[in-house]
Amino acid sequence: AQNGFNQIQTPILENLELLSRGDSGDNSKIMFKTVKRGAKLDLTKQNITEDDIVEEGLRYDLTVPLSRYFANNLNDLPKPFKSFQIGESFRAEKPQKGRNREFTQCDIDIFGESSIIAEIEILTTVMQVYKALGLENITIKVNDRRILNNLISYAGFDDKDLSSILIEVDKFDKIGIDGVREELNKLNLDLTKINTLLQSIAQIESKGIKECVNYGVPSEIISNIQTLLDVTNSFASNNVKVVFDVHIIRGQGYYTGTVFEAFCNDSTLTRAIGGGGRYDNMIDRYLNINVPAVGYGLGLVPCLLLLEEKNINLNKNINKIALVYKNDVNLKELMDCKCKLMKEYYVALMPEPKNYQAFITKMQNLGYNGLYKYSEQKFIWF
Repeated sequence: AQNGFNQIQTPILENLELLSRGDSGDNSKIMFKTVKRGAKLDLTKQNITEDDIVEEGLRYDLTVPLSRYFANNLNDLPKPFKSFQIGESFRAEKPQKGRNREFTQCDIDIFGESSIIAEIEILTTVMQVYKALGLENITIKVNDRRILNNLISYAGFDDKDLSSILIEVDKFDKIGIDGVREELNKLNLDLTKINTLLQSIAQIESKGIKECVNYGVPSEIISNIQTLLDVTNSFASNNVKVVFDVHIIRGQGYYTGTVFEAFCNDSTLTRAIGGGGRYDNMIDRYLNINVPAVGYGLGLVPCLLLLEEKNINLNKNINKIALVYKNDVNLKELMDCKCKLMKEYYVALMPEPKNYQAFITKMQNLGYNGLYKYSEQKFIWF
């Protein structure tokens, strides 16, 4: 909000057709689908297919419903439109550390700005968030989908192979160059073209973004990335830096330009703690007009794991106390006392316990710093 982003909310249930369009990437494979309701569900029908049973889907991210929200309210929203959302998303994948089937997403997006200033504002805002969380040694890796598209074209592949190749190249950080080569081989692609693609990626990784010009990447794309790096790093604090990384792709197929992912360099947590990019074609689904868009999603669960690992307490400057009272207390006077205490503390009303030691232990486990005994008008700090 401090940076001019407006908070909105969107529905969890979403139109299945919109969620499962061809540019949803791997997410279409892990989507929760809902069963038709009432008379719409006819299980007596012969040769039932999935289409006969399912009707809607649970959102796998906040981007698709945001785009529909923007399309539905286009005439009432400022341009560019800047929003942030905090809401639940769902993915039917195997739960593991830092990755749940139900998880909270925290997204910021800008609609209606085609220039690199949108990416700059998104990333500088994200930097402020990581700093406010107390996270240090963060690297935000930046790439551009058009760079990968050009490299794939330069290697001689057809456009029809683009999506499947991107999905495999996105696994670089998990399986390395040999693993990616093996996965691409499984697609029955030409081995010479595969090697050309992987060699070009290796050259750019070694020599930097300026090397892209030797593989058919337009100079404007290279210049945009360089500007993004220069400007964001000039405003970055010591805790964050922004770098170019040709391996960053992002799994979603709707990205059309810049893409970015953030990592903590001194953590046992190897997965990204946030990411996003430019998705200029999303609104075409609804209005058949081009509306430029850039967004970023903060990985709340991995960020919380990181805070736990580094023993960072976000509530360290907040005193939480229990206001304990006896059953015969004057309720009006009790509430008056609570209101006064709330000017300085977070206050929970609690009946006076029989065992204070056990009570204090439980409250400490919940993050409380002390209690105020109303009957004696005194503090007890833990």
